[in-house]
Amino acid sequence: MTEKIFTKEADNAVVEQINNKIFKHTIQFLKIENGKPKPYGSGVFAKIYDDYFIITASHVASFFEDHPHEDLRIKIAKELFIPVCGEVKYSIIDENERIDLAYIKLHKQTFIYLSKVYIPVTIGKFRHHNNLLNGTNYCILGYPAINVTKEGEPFNTGAAYFLGSPPINDKPYQIYKFNKRDHIILNVKGKGTDVNTGKKAKIISQFHGISGCGLWFLLIYDNPATGKTEVDYRLVGIMTEFRTGKYFCVIANRIWLIIEAFKVAEKFTFKEKFIKKGFVA
Repeated sequence: MTEKIFTKEADNAVVEQINNKIFKHTIQFLKIENGKPKPYGSGVFAKIYDDYFIITASHVASFFEDHPHEDLRIKIAKELFIPVCGEVKYSIIDENERIDLAYIKLHKQTFIYLSKVYIPVTIGKFRHHNNLLNGTNYCILGYPAINVTKEGEPFNTGAAYFLGSPPINDKPYQIYKFNKRDHIILNVKGKGTDVNTGKKAKIISQFHGISGCGLWFLLIYDNPATGKTEVDYRLVGIMTEFRTGKYFCVIANRIWLIIEAFKVAEKFTFKEKFIKKGFVA
């Protein structure tokens, strides 16, 4: 599999994978305020062995402890919002480490409904991904809080995706005090695309709402069997923060941290397949 740059054909293949797969791996959490749903963050729906999870950011999942008599919900149909039920485990965010990751091990009544609408990503799509590429092969797909219908209209929110690339040097890591072992920093420039409408718009300056969504690495290659440019993808991180200071960038915790959490807390074992750049768990 040879990675390559974007062309019109590659761009179409990327959009197809985002719409048909990555979009359906991604959920939006909603909280209820004054009887109305409000965006509260994003997450990645996953299946590991026989269990179903939502992977997200710790500062999103801490809602359950901070509001013990409330719940977060997920939209399943136009007027159907189901509560998220499951066992929540999350990191304690420390200023030095800044590990901001969590997962919810879903109860049956939740994942049965989710599986009718969403597609769980499986461990074969997780990738450690040590060596970042310089191109815009990185996709962030989540639910920005600003993407909500106008007052008086039926409730609806829109997912959006953004393509980013790593910074040309380590200065953003140094200035914002993140380490490269646990974090991926990306520059976000140009335009984003609404997944539901396909319309492009200028990049938003506030990324509230995408916390907990996936950072996906896009593998663009020529398939000799079909003669076409095709796209595959791997989950390499979970989005946690953004900065709009000297460097306009977004920050993700690397996915290997969640893999390690699964090993310890869930007693899962994984085989690691080594490749030229990083490895696939």
